[in-house]
Amino acid sequence: MNAEDLVITLKKNMAKLSKSERRRAIESVRDVIRAAMFDDAAGTGYEIQRCPRCGSVAIVKKGKSRNGEQRYLCRDCGRTFSGSTDRILGTSKLPRETWMAYAECFVLMLPLRECADRCGVCLKTAYTMRHRLIECLKEYSPTFHVGQGQACELDETYFPESFKGNHSKGSFTLPRKARHRGKQVHKRGLSREQICVMTGISDTNATFFEVSGRGVVSRKRAAEALRDRIGAGAVVATDKATAYIDVLCDLKVASHESYDSKDRSEGTINRINTVHSLLDSFMARFKGVSTKHLRAYLDWFRWCRTFMATDSRTAESTVARQLANGTCATRIRDMFNVLPPYMDYWVTRAA
Repeated sequence: MNAEDLVITLKKNMAKLSKSERRRAIESVRDVIRAAMFDDAAGTGYEIQRCPRCGSVAIVKKGKSRNGEQRYLCRDCGRTFSGSTDRILGTSKLPRETWMAYAECFVLMLPLRECADRCGVCLKTAYTMRHRLIECLKEYSPTFHVGQGQACELDETYFPESFKGNHSKGSFTLPRKARHRGKQVHKRGLSREQICVMTGISDTNATFFEVSGRGVVSRKRAAEALRDRIGAGAVVATDKATAYIDVLCDLKVASHESYDSKDRSEGTINRINTVHSLLDSFMARFKGVSTKHLRAYLDWFRWCRTFMATDSRTAESTVARQLANGTCATRIRDMFNVLPPYMDYWVTRAA
């Protein structure tokens, strides 16, 4: 039976089903299609060369698992493993069609509740899937390093400190009066209730985002963020923040130009300002991101800038390929009861 005859037969059989039976059949067919899409995108060219536990190359094939995946035996440590050992799919009980469905939601940046409904999982599972996926995919984003003769722009952006997700459960006590997300912080301007995120963009379009404490950036925090990213001989453009002057001098950059964001007569740092505008739009769709998860969402944004320049179907294939070969060291139990950072500020104020 060829493909056309199979489709005709499928349509006839579907027409005989009741509404609920037809819905279940469609979901089953959709799962098969998603699994096939995942296999096509992930590929089968990955070859095991060494034991993931002890690193030995003395490995031999040892049967197959129930899902048909090849298993191996290490002759040195005596343990068996497969191609998915220590990979995100190998440590998850969810089938690959569920992860492929979540990849679609991830590319569309859907809210967690909608992700849970589409994938047929609970809200807690949708939350852990998002953070495991971000940790897996961030490793594929290009590293940021500017060396001799290369140029970059540096600036900071600020987010109001958020304790979202810390109110109804656990032992955490809100250190200030609650406010609706997006509302003005207690202190105006760049106070210590604002979280500083140092950012940069190179002439190769690589970016970095470093969550760097509270309030206006200091020389110490700037040095920590730039030490391994800016090399001698680089050409750097910044805003008028004085913290950069001595730090960039110590890093022996070839040129440092600073521009006033309000005065455009002498030049601007438009590229980094554009990145900040795109970041604000990205964060707005989540209606407030908890400060303790801010770094993860910045990693997500970096990945999107790199891999989502094409259509969504290509992006889904990219997610599937990287997911199949990516790892996630963080376990589910480590994703909950995470304390917010920089709480020493509130301890000092209460004293």
